[in-house]
Amino acid sequence: MKKNKTVIIVFSCIAVILFCVLFVRLIFFKNTGEVRPKIINPITKTDSLTDQNDSDSVSDSAMQTSFIPLLPTETLMSTLTLDFDGDNLDDQVVAVHKAGSPFLFLIVGLYNADTNAYDRVAEISTEISKGKTFSYNALDVIGDHRTALVYQGMKSDGNSVMRIYICRRRRDTVEISNIGDFVSDGTIFILQTDRSESYALSQTNGESFSVWVYSSDKTEDSNSKMTGINQLQTEYVWNPDEQKYVQSRQLKVNGSRIAARELARIQNGTVETFAQFLNGLWYKMTNTGTSPRYIYFNYFDKEIIFLSDDTEGVYSWEDSNLRRSGIYLTVINTVISSMKRRFDIMLSGVNEVYIHVHDDVGMVIKESNQWDGTYKKMSFQSTFGEVKVPEVSDDYKKVLLAENSTWKDEDENRNYNAI
Repeated sequence: MKKNKTVIIVFSCIAVILFCVLFVRLIFFKNTGEVRPKIINPITKTDSLTDQNDSDSVSDSAMQTSFIPLLPTETLMSTLTLDFDGDNLDDQVVAVHKAGSPFLFLIVGLYNADTNAYDRVAEISTEISKGKTFSYNALDVIGDHRTALVYQGMKSDGNSVMRIYICRRRRDTVEISNIGDFVSDGTIFILQTDRSESYALSQTNGESFSVWVYSSDKTEDSNSKMTGINQLQTEYVWNPDEQKYVQSRQLKVNGSRIAARELARIQNGTVETFAQFLNGLWYKMTNTGTSPRYIYFNYFDKEIIFLSDDTEGVYSWEDSNLRRSGIYLTVINTVISSMKRRFDIMLSGVNEVYIHVHDDVGMVIKESNQWDGTYKKMSFQSTFGEVKVPEVSDDYKKVLLAENSTWKDEDENRNYNAI
């Protein structure tokens, strides 16, 4: 009987101990809530930059994901989301490199709601091998609320190219039509005009955008000094009857006469020679605003700087291609890598150039670009040759450097000691 009492006492003590432990644990977790252990590491400046770069790369990777099935021989370069077929569903166009081909290809994928997948419907060869000069975007060029695919860039021969495509659905078939095909040794750009508020509300159609092509006049006599200096400006407009862009008008712009010797020296067929000619600060001769505009070219550091008022835009010099009367440049903003600018620079004098600047096709381009115009180099010497310093006689030197010499300004009210 006594043994049974001892067993009961032992079990009772164990039960009390277990109850106390359980009670303490409940009280502890109730007070701490959901607090979890956290490891804090000190972040250095280098680590923060690394983390930022990692997050940027993750973001870029997320943006560059192809939903279109690619072949094993295709390498994804970039992606573009747009409603290409007008069904109010997002489609995708991807730029790829193909094994064995130097050119970029565009793969068009239309979203299929029935299969919840992207159907690969077309493959477009761009004839562009220089990826840094290549860009493509979605734009309603016609004004009928249909999104067109526009791409542009530089070919291997130095000519610029722009092509415009639209997508049409005919019963169970899909047709990708080329409505604009432009090639030039100069600049090609889409002139975007303001559209009405009713167009923005999808109530009416808008005015179609025109395409301007700047090129050298190749109809001149090959022995003429004006060869490659005169320029043709051709406008193409949308023709609804032919369902494509057709030539509307053509303007001939006479260039300034340049001595054949200087022209041959500046344009000797190498980018380095023309870049050396551009190196330095250029100012716009005709300014519409209150402050002048400057462009600084630095070929050695691969940099171009825009200066106006208190603002400064720095661009990296990415690509250069000579043309008959100048050079064609592609630059990228050092802060916003998606912002590209293209320069069409035409030689119009020994220290004078005409510059036409146009941005990527995704940006609005007005008729009067504030950076377009004639620029002159800020220099006290000729572009080529050594600086000639006039000789100063010894008598003048003695007067200028005399210790007791004093000088007055034009108002005769301030004295300056000679240094």
